[in-house]
Amino acid sequence: MAGNKFWGGASSSESDSDSDASDSEEEKPVAAAPRKMARWAEASSSEDEGVAQRRVVRSHTDKKNEQMLQQIRIMKNHMKNDDFASTITDYEALIKMLEKLRNQVEAEGGPPKQFIKAIGALEDYIEKTHGEIQERKQKGVKLPENKAKAFNTLRSKVKKGNKTYGDDLQQFRNNPDDFQSEEEQNADDSDSASEEGAAAASSSSSDSDSDSDSSSSSSSDSDSDSDTGSDSSASSDSNSFDSSEKSGDSDAEGDEDLVRERKMLRWLITPEKLAEREKKAEAAKAKVDENKAKEQEKRARKKDKAEEGQTRATHQRKGKDEPEEYTSKELTNKVTEIAQQRGRRGFDRKAYMEKLQKLLVHAAKHGPLEQLYIYASMVSADFDNTGSAFAAMKIELWNEALQKVNKMLPLLTESYNNLKNSSEDKASAGDTELEDPKSHPRLQELFLSFVEKLDDELYKALQFNSDVYASEYGEILGNSSKCLVLLNRTLRYFEEVKETKHLGSIAARLMEQLYYKPDSLNARVYEAIPHTMPEESKEHWVWPKDSKAYMGKLCHYVWNAGDTRLRHRACLCQAYHLALHDCFQPARDLLHLGNFQEQASQSDVHTQILYNRVIAQIGLSAFRLGKITEAHNCLMDVCQYNKGRELLAQGLSYAKNMERTVEQERAERQRQLPYHMHINLEVLESAQHICAMLLEVPNMAMQAIDPSNKRIISKVLRRALEAYDKQQYTGPPETAKDSVVAAAKDLQRGDWAKACSQLESLQLWHHIDTNHPENGEKVKAMITEKMKVEALRTYLFSYASIYDAFHLDQLVQMFSLDERSVHSTISKMMIKEEITAFWDESSKYVLVQHVEPSPLQRLAITLAERAVQAVENNERLVDLKSGGFAFKDGARAQPGLATEKGKGRMGKGFDMKADMKGAKGKGRGKGGFAQPARRAGGWENARAGAMRGTQRGWSTGIKN
Repeated sequence: MAGNKFWGGASSSESDSDSDASDSEEEKPVAAAPRKMARWAEASSSEDEGVAQRRVVRSHTDKKNEQMLQQIRIMKNHMKNDDFASTITDYEALIKMLEKLRNQVEAEGGPPKQFIKAIGALEDYIEKTHGEIQERKQKGVKLPENKAKAFNTLRSKVKKGNKTYGDDLQQFRNNPDDFQSEEEQNADDSDSASEEGAAAASSSSSDSDSDSDSSSSSSSDSDSDSDTGSDSSASSDSNSFDSSEKSGDSDAEGDEDLVRERKMLRWLITPEKLAEREKKAEAAKAKVDENKAKEQEKRARKKDKAEEGQTRATHQRKGKDEPEEYTSKELTNKVTEIAQQRGRRGFDRKAYMEKLQKLLVHAAKHGPLEQLYIYASMVSADFDNTGSAFAAMKIELWNEALQKVNKMLPLLTESYNNLKNSSEDKASAGDTELEDPKSHPRLQELFLSFVEKLDDELYKALQFNSDVYASEYGEILGNSSKCLVLLNRTLRYFEEVKETKHLGSIAARLMEQLYYKPDSLNARVYEAIPHTMPEESKEHWVWPKDSKAYMGKLCHYVWNAGDTRLRHRACLCQAYHLALHDCFQPARDLLHLGNFQEQASQSDVHTQILYNRVIAQIGLSAFRLGKITEAHNCLMDVCQYNKGRELLAQGLSYAKNMERTVEQERAERQRQLPYHMHINLEVLESAQHICAMLLEVPNMAMQAIDPSNKRIISKVLRRALEAYDKQQYTGPPETAKDSVVAAAKDLQRGDWAKACSQLESLQLWHHIDTNHPENGEKVKAMITEKMKVEALRTYLFSYASIYDAFHLDQLVQMFSLDERSVHSTISKMMIKEEITAFWDESSKYVLVQHVEPSPLQRLAITLAERAVQAVENNERLVDLKSGGFAFKDGARAQPGLATEKGKGRMGKGFDMKADMKGAKGKGRGKGGFAQPARRAGGWENARAGAMRGTQRGWSTGIKN
């Protein structure tokens, strides 16, 4: 091995000749010829000084990687110093550097491991720092404003920026060893290699000495000596390369090249060395992890000791003077003294609660009033952290306060019983109760305010939750059942106590919780509550079969309290509940009897919103019951101007020309309703459009034969139909409104079957009845029958001027209606004078009348028109000279010339200009020229009286 050509040494023959030449001891050892250096060896040792280093050429990628590593080191230093502003700059610089290495990232299939490790460490550092900041906040220690702002900015930037590398970060947290940097690995390797090199150096020196001794002593037989030297060196050192080198180098003691080769061989990594190095690396890593765990444990132990020491010092300072027993007065003074700590700097809520909790043991010996007083102080401290107007109380604190308030109710009942059984003078008791903070009336008032505060905070938490589809909203909504339990228990208490005012307040709160929920939902909530209640309380949790009577009972409680605002809201809640369960008539009567339409405009904004919700629900109730006209009147008030979202407080509508101030926007946000209380706006709009279609399409057909009828039922639908007609290409409907407009066009053509198919896919039928979702198919069938009837009416209006008679069986077959419905519909049209027709003797044919106006009537109408025009001109001249606007105000009060129910002054369907041109023939209903609406100038009553005997349609009713 020593003479292997691979190592740049001489051949084996040369080594043999050298050994033979050294047979005699007298001859001096001849120096070996200089060997050729190994190709990987340096020209001189690393210890030589003054040798110029070669210039290293690095690629652009290597430079960028080195810059990134340097930036990571700088960021770590800033993290150690809690320099949040500089850390933001470092993080942004890292992101920019990674963008410059985009090609490398794409080639390697991901960002560098050092980058992932750095941003992962930064994220852990931020979360740890955030937790420490929150703990300090609870103790009253806050960060400076600039530092807190910088930390919040850093946290948001890192949270947003690290989403891109979420998978890599998860892999880093699962396997942190895979992300160890090369520098760390090289450092471990260099440490282990240096230790091994030192050991190898010592062994090589001893081996060289032994080799020189053996070579000098064995001069007779070189081959046997070399073999002996080989065996001895193998036993002293396990390295095969060193042993082979020693076996053939007996005469190379002063060879510098050989020494250099030996030094190089120390750095050769063998499998044994590699295994040993891995063991050392694992041991070093385990030691580092152990040190980290010990350090964390030490910190936690120090923190616990500090808290224990602080608590012990507090007890030592204050516990020495605390007596074992308190009198009632001493206990009250002690609680008052502790309560005065609230609001001071450095207030510790946890220590405050612990002190009051210890005093509860002494308060239990004195009675319920002392315990109530302590609980009141504790709940008041819980409500200190309720947040601002737009920040709700944390749900954990809310639950803690709820538990304390629930504990107060049995004590309040006990206190009431003690007060009831006592025989003290009521007058003297009343005088002392005004000053005593532990008096029963005062504690009862505090308890009521706590219940109302809990209800308000839960409502605010639901109101200002940004993501209504997240699990957090569901968790908060789940706590509403706890609030419902508290309100029911409080209601039963005040029913027993017979406090009318407080009973009305709690009843109003309970109605606000129940009025918008259908019976099916309330029944399920009441079925789930008893599972968490004791056996004696389960009988109170059965939802009544007649929920309307129960709501009436609660409304009676509120009415007896005497608060005007609560009375209005209770009646509106009851009306909403009635309409929700299809009691349209009682709900409408309740609104009319209370005159709430006028009172709502004078009420506060929240009551106006509730009134709008009631109107919308009454409209949906009328729609479900088939009362199309009433439903349209109610729904039009909410949906007419496309402001349903604002009127129902279900969101903000941002119009183009609408600008809000900051105060207005804050006020609108504060009056928004929680998401689970919303009424489906798509259902409202769909129902309103369907009602408008059923009313407006026949009205438009009737106006085609009667131009004097200026009645417009739905401007929204008319504009939509005009826009539909202007479209060059009409595609399939995309929204609910488009479906209704397409159905209206089909209904105008008399194709009722296609119109019904257009409405088939609406979501309205699935959500129209929240109490009984299966009733949606019944409502759809009812609307289909209504569309058939309106299609029949539209057909008669459109083609009555062309036909002389209609056969009943033909109409039945065309519109798929029974004979009774067709006969009833046509008879109603005759009674209302919408068509001039009558039944024959067999009631199988509808005979249509066509009568021309007489010449005398034409002249009279012409004279009346010219007289009206003269009066209007005179009034305009008077207004221009005097500057008054009385005529215009009168015109607003009496728009157009159409009288009540659409009766024109010239008889319905009469076209004066067409008649003056000498138009002939009958049935000139289509294509008639519509006269513009004119202002009444005093002649309207005379003309109405003269034309009172005329019939509707083209006929004037005057026979020649």
